[in-house]
Amino acid sequence: MRTKRRSDTQVVCGRRALLDELGISEGSRRLSSERPDNGCGCAECSAAQWNTQRLQHWLTGRLTAAGAEEATVDATVKGINVDVFWRKGNRRCVIELHSAALDITAARAHRERLEAAGITDVLWICPAGYWVPLVPAVGIADFAPTGLDYRIEQGMVAPGEFDFAAPITDNTELRTFLDGWVAGDIEWAQLDMTNGGWAHVGTWERHTSAQAAMIEHQRRELRDQRVELAVARQAVRDKQKTVSRLHNRIDRAGVNADADAITMAGVRSELLAQQRIAMGLRATVARMDRAINQWQWLTCCAMLLVLTVVVGAIVTR
Repeated sequence: MRTKRRSDTQVVCGRRALLDELGISEGSRRLSSERPDNGCGCAECSAAQWNTQRLQHWLTGRLTAAGAEEATVDATVKGINVDVFWRKGNRRCVIELHSAALDITAARAHRERLEAAGITDVLWICPAGYWVPLVPAVGIADFAPTGLDYRIEQGMVAPGEFDFAAPITDNTELRTFLDGWVAGDIEWAQLDMTNGGWAHVGTWERHTSAQAAMIEHQRRELRDQRVELAVARQAVRDKQKTVSRLHNRIDRAGVNADADAITMAGVRSELLAQQRIAMGLRATVARMDRAINQWQWLTCCAMLLVLTVVVGAIVTR
């Protein structure tokens, strides 16, 4: 795949110029003349246009055979040109053919204009690619098959795991798809927020039932989770209340501890004062003991002296 254009790149026709702009190379190219469309009248463009016109007329024949009351090629719906228009009862549908990559924005805008004009369904027939699931389209394998055996290789869905619809890769005949579409047995619907596909009504019913069951299961899970969340929140609130009460108790205990500390400090000061008084009294008692001992020694000495004098006096007589 080539993604750049050189100044000497040659383009054979407008169709190849479009492929070159998309980054798809088909070999040697030369610049094309100014044309309003993507065709230039060369053999390849003429063949592509012929294949598209052949498919258009084949579609009108198959739609009429499938039960359509009217099928017209290159019709106009309230001023909007369409490739194929068909009608059955109150249903008015359009088929648009596109042999190249589909512009999603333009396709959606075109579909909105057609729906505003009263068109029930719009079907895009185009090559397979990322654009097919984004719009009501089917991707066919070849616009010029042998024997007009057009086969769909992208865009169809079928029941998958747990009855959920899923895209299928098996080739489906375009004629079979048209028969079911005209009969109302095949409808296009969304698989998810962005992708969609074509499937039988029964497939969509099973898909819807599976989605409803999944939604109900998710709703029950959500309800259970909400109950668990409410219980957890209540437990958290209870714990918060318990913690708040404990904080209050701790605060009160701290106040009481501060008061007790102040009281203990006063008692300790009084105790120290009493200890100082006791030490002073002990010192006083010790001094008094020493004084008493001294007086006792003096008294003893005085008595011995007096006794000695008396004995001496007696002996002298």
